[in-house]
Amino acid sequence: MTSRTVTLTILALAGALALAGCGKKPSFVDSPRPEGQPDPFPRSYPNPDLDPKPGKPAGSGVQFP
Repeated sequence: MTSRTVTLTILALAGALALAGCGKKPSFVDSPRPEGQPDPFPRSYPNPDLDPKPGKPAGSGVQFP
């Protein structure tokens, strides 16, 4: 290997290590919800009741030909 290849390899590894440490970590994480307690986020998105069914036109909004 040449000196240039070694230098580029070291720079690439240093860059990868520098980017690997850039994430922001939360200072506090909520504990899991205890068994039996209601879910604070009970709805799913998108709401399947409001979505048009396949083959049926949408009830509101823009109609496409």
